Amino acid sequence: MDVQIIAMQEKYLDEVLEIERGSFVSPWSKNLFCHELSTHISRSFVALVREADIQNVAGYMCSWIIHEECNILKFACHPQYRRQGIGRLLLRHGLQDAWRMGARIASLEVRPSNTGALLFYAACGFVRAGVRKGYYQETAEDAVIMEMEVAEHSEPCSVSRQEEMV
Repeated sequence: MDVQIIAMQEKYLDEVLEIERGSFVSPWSKNLFCHELSTHISRSFVALVREADIQNVAGYMCSWIIHEECNILKFACHPQYRRQGIGRLLLRHGLQDAWRMGARIASLEVRPSNTGALLFYAACGFVRAGVRKGYYQETAEDAVIMEMEVAEHSEPCSVSRQEEMV
């Protein structure tokens, strides 16, 4: 499987929105993604997978770089491409980009009920840093804040066989 990670472009938004709607209780709209593409602090990427003559969006990541912090706002992979190492490649790419942009800490919020995401982020080096009470308004669920130092991901990424299992 050929995976390429590039800057998100408007032409990929229909596929991004399909993944978004299947991944989140309160999905972003196309307008929100378009806003991200035009915001100077935003860094957004897609993972493209080429199979035969077809190229599909396998995942995406949206983050903000503010001073020395990378705040990951959105991160998702299409269910068909999960647990194949694509998400790890995408995350590492985004963190390497954040490092080049001056970020030294990455943070994100995740639902405590999303055990798959909690395990994934922990396997990628994130640690629990706190809780935001009632963060998710639609369910009144708290958010687990996870953080990591970005420096350790400044080297080019590669996926080992063991990493492909996550």
